[in-house]
Amino acid sequence: MQKELDNIQKSLIAFFKKNTNQEGITLREIAHNIWASHPQTVLNKLNQLVLKWYFVKDDQWYRLIRESITDNLNDIVQLPIYGFAQCGNKGKKVVDEYSQEKIPATIAMLGVKDVSTCFFVRAKGNSMEPKIQDGDLVLIKQQASYDINDYVFVVHNDLPKLKKIIQQDGKWFLESVNRFFDNVEISKYDETKIIWVVKKIIKDI
Repeated sequence: MQKELDNIQKSLIAFFKKNTNQEGITLREIAHNIWASHPQTVLNKLNQLVLKWYFVKDDQWYRLIRESITDNLNDIVQLPIYGFAQCGNKGKKVVDEYSQEKIPATIAMLGVKDVSTCFFVRAKGNSMEPKIQDGDLVLIKQQASYDINDYVFVVHNDLPKLKKIIQQDGKWFLESVNRFFDNVEISKYDETKIIWVVKKIIKDI
């Protein structure tokens, strides 16, 4: 059972209900309007409300989707967040450390027709910057193939990673976007599964 909302969370819901057009508004302005101590407090509380399914966040901003726990959420899906995926060349085995956390999203925001094959992971590390940054929420779709331009979620020797797959001189590599990271060759002895494709990257949740 969800805890009762605190005063700042309630104020945010009331503010977004009253101000349906938040285009161009800043966290500082919201903080001033709801008497919050700091813009970071507003951001933290908004993200908490996303995880409580009161808001969704798309590429642009936050959107209020319900005002109370009893409101109908017919147009909302809740997708699981499955641990962390490394944006680096090293890391621990985390793919089986499944989180019970879920996050709400609209079908329109996801841009994916079949959400039954989708889930989220958290990016960890900075090898994919600036495209994917540490802490980003990354929407993954399970599918049997990928395009050469796709970013993929690959399980390489039991380590889940977010990378691009490239071929050079007849060899295959896991490529990082950050030029300070070396590409990692996929050898014939490696255990590699490349069946999941990055479909969306969400910041600041």
